[in-house]
Amino acid sequence: MRDRVTTVYGGLALLWAAAVVLQVFFAGLGIFGASSFKTHTNFGNVLHGFTALLLILAMVGPRTGRDIGMAAGLVVLVTIQIGIVGARDDAPGLAALHPVLALLALGLAVHMGMHALRGRRAVAAPA
Repeated sequence: MRDRVTTVYGGLALLWAAAVVLQVFFAGLGIFGASSFKTHTNFGNVLHGFTALLLILAMVGPRTGRDIGMAAGLVVLVTIQIGIVGARDDAPGLAALHPVLALLALGLAVHMGMHALRGRRAVAAPA
């Protein structure tokens, strides 16, 4: 059971990272006027919710301090990223970190997924 949860955790982390690429596309649609930023905002909220799911899966599946720490870090990083958007009028330099944090979150999610799935393969190989 734990191995399956670890596999789901790793796969979902990589899926989350792929969804960030879609999120950047939604931002581009808003920037270039093809649509409003509403899709970007709504999808960002969904992605934020999925970070909590990744944290729960990290606690149930891999259960290592490293995996739990990375998942918790992703939750915190995305929460800060969403929070700084509100500073765009008062502190545009701070709000400009929003896409930078998205890149960090993308990298962290890829690392989480690869770490979990690579570890799963290493365990499965000798059997």
